Amino acid sequence: MTFAYYTSSMKTKSKPSVAKRGRPPGSVTKRINARFPAGLAEKIEYAASLRGVAVSAFIQDAVAERADRVIESESHWQLTRNEAAKLAAIIAKPPKPNQAMLKAAKLAARHVVIRS
Repeated sequence: MTFAYYTSSMKTKSKPSVAKRGRPPGSVTKRINARFPAGLAEKIEYAASLRGVAVSAFIQDAVAERADRVIESESHWQLTRNEAAKLAAIIAKPPKPNQAMLKAAKLAARHVVIRS
């Protein structure tokens, strides 16, 4: 669920068709239990009330936004020019494999599935 879904359904008089507990029909949900320190819980409740949304909707939006940022930042490498040059040199002329590399390749091969 996105924050926009919750806010748009609250502002309109004609609500979209929803199933039990305000979820869109056919949506799949999974429960995650979390405990918050009292001060943080009050802060979350206050922020949700400022937005005019339910606490769970506010938490979902905040967590989804943070998860997107983490995934984005961890999906890319940021290298300096020097690091990029070293990486390019290694790729262009890889070192001769030693025993540790050969052993690691054998172990990794057990976990690789090649589908044709």
